[in-house]
Amino acid sequence: MSARTGFWSNSAGTDWQHGLVAGTGSLGAVLFGTPERHRISICHEDYFLPVNSSIPAPRLADWLPQLRAVLQAGNAVEAGAILEHVAGLDGYDELVWTDPFLPVGEVSWAPEIVDWTDYRRAGDFRSGRIETMWLTDAGEMRVSIIPDREANTVQLEVASEFDVWGLLQLGNETDDEAVTSVGAVDYARYLNPTEAVTQDRALSLETTVDEAALSPLAQSFPPSSWSPRAARLTVTVPPGVELEERSGGLRIHVRANQPLRLAIVVELFGGASSPRPAAHDSHADLFDRCSLDLGGDLDDLPYDEILALSRSGDRSATKSAVELAFASGRHTIISSSGALPPTLVGLWQGTRRPAWSGDYTQNGNLQNGGVASVIATGTPELMLPYFRVLERYVDDYAENAERLFGAPGWLLPARFDTHGGINHFATLFPHTFWIGAGGWAVRLAWDYYSATGDFGFLRDSAWPLARQVMAFYDAFTASESGERHLNPSYSPENTPSDWANPITLDATMDVAVIRDAARLTMRIAATLGMDEYAEKWVTLVEELPQYRVAEDGTFAEWLWPGISENIAHRHVSQLYPFWYENDPAASAPEFRKAALETIRRKLEWRGEKPSAPPEGRMEMAFGLVQLGIAAARLGDAEAALTCVEWLARDHWRSNAVSTHDADAIFNVDASGGLPAIVVEMLIQSQPNSLRLLPALPEAWASGSVRGVRCRGGIVVDALNWDETSVTVNLSRVPDTELTRTGSELTVVAPDGNEQRLLVNQLPASVTFGR
Repeated sequence: MSARTGFWSNSAGTDWQHGLVAGTGSLGAVLFGTPERHRISICHEDYFLPVNSSIPAPRLADWLPQLRAVLQAGNAVEAGAILEHVAGLDGYDELVWTDPFLPVGEVSWAPEIVDWTDYRRAGDFRSGRIETMWLTDAGEMRVSIIPDREANTVQLEVASEFDVWGLLQLGNETDDEAVTSVGAVDYARYLNPTEAVTQDRALSLETTVDEAALSPLAQSFPPSSWSPRAARLTVTVPPGVELEERSGGLRIHVRANQPLRLAIVVELFGGASSPRPAAHDSHADLFDRCSLDLGGDLDDLPYDEILALSRSGDRSATKSAVELAFASGRHTIISSSGALPPTLVGLWQGTRRPAWSGDYTQNGNLQNGGVASVIATGTPELMLPYFRVLERYVDDYAENAERLFGAPGWLLPARFDTHGGINHFATLFPHTFWIGAGGWAVRLAWDYYSATGDFGFLRDSAWPLARQVMAFYDAFTASESGERHLNPSYSPENTPSDWANPITLDATMDVAVIRDAARLTMRIAATLGMDEYAEKWVTLVEELPQYRVAEDGTFAEWLWPGISENIAHRHVSQLYPFWYENDPAASAPEFRKAALETIRRKLEWRGEKPSAPPEGRMEMAFGLVQLGIAAARLGDAEAALTCVEWLARDHWRSNAVSTHDADAIFNVDASGGLPAIVVEMLIQSQPNSLRLLPALPEAWASGSVRGVRCRGGIVVDALNWDETSVTVNLSRVPDTELTRTGSELTVVAPDGNEQRLLVNQLPASVTFGR
């Protein structure tokens, strides 16, 4: 048994969605094609094309009393009409998309030899290097991408066992037909690409925004200062290499057994690029911090065959697939976390028609996906890019709260990239009324602090966020009756079975988020010594609606009386109380039983048609993550295992990248989400306590996990188990005393036995019998 540090595949990736990925966190490269011509799509984390409108949120505040009245009367149709009318008054005449994340350009390499055999692809999770290799009659050839996280550079390496010439070209060619019917818009018409220019042993390509092509609405609202207006892609050939200029490229001589490295550089103009963090660990340092070993023994097989065997029911192959998904998912998230967090597509794109604009989607994709496991798997600093991008747009959050609800504080958007305004909405997707993003960010901020003890972050980032978010929640839910309600409300992205559209009242998720954020904000205030805030929101929490069991026995998704469930849906937002710390209001046995019934019913619904839409129901990977984490927290090991195995088997391709649906739509949600489920199955941390193997399935009879970061500054350096014993090695992060209550840590064995340790005496090792 060994931890996975790489993979290989014997299939070609003929389009970008099946290509190999590499990244420095800020620069991304997708390698795809065949030996006749390999293509490398190059991306930059700040290259969101500023072509959609930055029109501010609609002024709904004056209409709020009327909107609330019609919703209390159960008239969702009239509520939708009010939203559309107010939006029209403010200039909205169609759905406004977020600005798209696009490739900067494409590099291609075509050697002057066409016979080939034994094509292979491989990736090294430790170095981040990816490569393709093949044989010819004269010997082996190889094309590699080498990212350097510390230097923030990407290099294309071409190697051959014999002398060969090849053509290097730059272009804007993309796979624009590869994505359809998922919110994709063709953005090619907004671009003014130049021809590739040769100068000083380099090829350079510049693309600018075609201002004249923008819609009148987009022209009326200036783009954010973060929006680049042009991008330049340059590939440089080192001195001493023989080359010839060709129309549109360079003909280059690669000498036998002398690998040629070409530097790839991206420059953005006209926008404020994100400053990179001051200090960087290498890709290997980050990846090596955590590993999983379940005893999968198919080390010598290609990823393609492991997936095929797993899909046929082979149990050993399925364990290997889970190990590979855990390792490759971490590699993907590390590679796409730089100054900014991963987008829906991480740091990679090969089309000008990106699914859902390739943006940051906060109603689950980013939190249950991109950043879901970065703390637990030993890389908490990769959570900081999320807060860096949030801090760009605080003025927009204040404007959202005031224009939509006449409230103080901050209201964060469900979707964003170049600005933080709430302007992507429709009656069937009323993101104007989803208010959970801010409170969810408070939870992630606290979990980062709890794992690291970063007091400066708590004071300078978490506290301003929490205080402003709670100011909005307090005003939005204010009532003179002693009862607070969320009106209007929206449970992403579901509609009650007896309701005309998704505009509702008292969505369970948002009630849970507010309850959690209020507790955490008071905890932050107490930690910072701000006594006037230490109990400020106790009454708010007490006056929120209580959770309930729906008539069908599930954990209700809406708490307003008379709203019926709709279990046939990909989201499971109502399970928020079972994802993080224990929610006292959800601890009653009847609620835990109802949550388990929700999980059972949702998995049953998906399992009836286990393929991608439109024929099947195996869609939206982070919905499975939501189910899996809740199942693990509730002790349903087999349900959690089902989620993990469906993800690893059906939502991963042999290029070691996950997909949004089963084998459909390039997307990194599962890459961040699957490791989060696995950790929750093996180790659950609450303040001052650890529970070992709380949801261990029978299929994982023995194994180990290493490098798990827990709440309270506790580190599980190693957890090993087999049929007879469980051993855990623990240490602590220095200067984390304020993240804990008291001096003891309770470690709970799978059979419920406990051992108490003094935290200041860590490191320590504890063994339990089974």
